[in-house]
Amino acid sequence: MEAQDTRFPFNAGERLRYTVHWRGLPAGNAELVVSPDRTILNRWKATAKASSVGYVSNIYRVKDEYQSQFRSPGFCSLGIHKQIQEGDRHREVKLDFDPRRRLARLEDRDAAGHAPPKVEQFAIPDCVQDILSAVYYARSLPLTIGKSFEFPLNDGSKTIQIHVDVQAEEEIATGIGKLQAIRVEPDVFSGHLFSGKGRIFLWFTKDARRIPVQLRAQISVGTITATLSEIGRENE
Repeated sequence: MEAQDTRFPFNAGERLRYTVHWRGLPAGNAELVVSPDRTILNRWKATAKASSVGYVSNIYRVKDEYQSQFRSPGFCSLGIHKQIQEGDRHREVKLDFDPRRRLARLEDRDAAGHAPPKVEQFAIPDCVQDILSAVYYARSLPLTIGKSFEFPLNDGSKTIQIHVDVQAEEEIATGIGKLQAIRVEPDVFSGHLFSGKGRIFLWFTKDARRIPVQLRAQISVGTITATLSEIGRENE
């Protein structure tokens, strides 16, 4: 087995797979992969994929893929590319961050080409997170129970400061067994990131790898839970 690189809480090529449930029903599968950029030193690429299955796919088909690039140290995002297929909505979103100019550039287009793309720019600090790089940034932190942390996040509009409470240690049943995990709650609803009401919780393993083992979103359409089912390597 490849030794853990102690500079990072993850190995190059780490692949995490999840099963997704909605209101207790099997709803989909998800995957997270992180790998270094072989051409640029200290740059990483993270890819997240999600797809619906079964009954849920019949009523609302989902096939999304996000790709984020971030640099180390600091896990500062360089941008995120989203390919979104959710129901009848097919969109391609590119969000690029220029830390020297402190600008974010958004290009949001209908993948079918039925409308001209929306192009906008926003101010950012010299280090900002996107919604995917933020997961890896959180893994780089000690996650001390009773403490909290904040980070700037941009998802295609004005930059917002996300507050995260580190709440408790809990045992989580996963597809690879029961794991001791630390529960955190980012404040992302009520206009902080999402306009609606709800709560979202994430659990990271208590060990130095701080693997995200579960996500639970309590939102208006019901509870969505993604639970770790497999740990592997890219291309396996």
